[in-house]
Amino acid sequence: MASWWYVVLLFAGLWVLQVVFTQLQSRHYYQKLREMQRQPNGYLGVGVNKRRFGVGAVIILVTNVQGNVTQCARMSGISVFSRFRPYDEPIGKTIDSLYESASQHQKHPIQTALRMAIDQIRAAQAKQHQNDQEQIG
Repeated sequence: MASWWYVVLLFAGLWVLQVVFTQLQSRHYYQKLREMQRQPNGYLGVGVNKRRFGVGAVIILVTNVQGNVTQCARMSGISVFSRFRPYDEPIGKTIDSLYESASQHQKHPIQTALRMAIDQIRAAQAKQHQNDQEQIG
């Protein structure tokens, strides 16, 4: 009977560790997001491809006003130990060319997250354009 208590304590301890590491990963995510938001002009998009089982991905993409990528970071993995790393491949490219190349790899988690981030940037650009038109007219 006493051995069951050890099993229960083990599972409780693992659950507490999961909560702690998830909190640390969340804190790292928001810290990286704030860091990348500091660009004075441009747009920021976040793409998430979260899977129940398997590798997931998060992309934070920053562009200038013209739509050229100036900063990009990615986090991919299956555990709470994943952290953001610089992702230099998209830097300097336009979001249109990136979206086109990402559409060729539809099932890849990073490419799916990249398309989602680009969609957010396009929506922000459209909203800004609409606000500019309302101020003119």
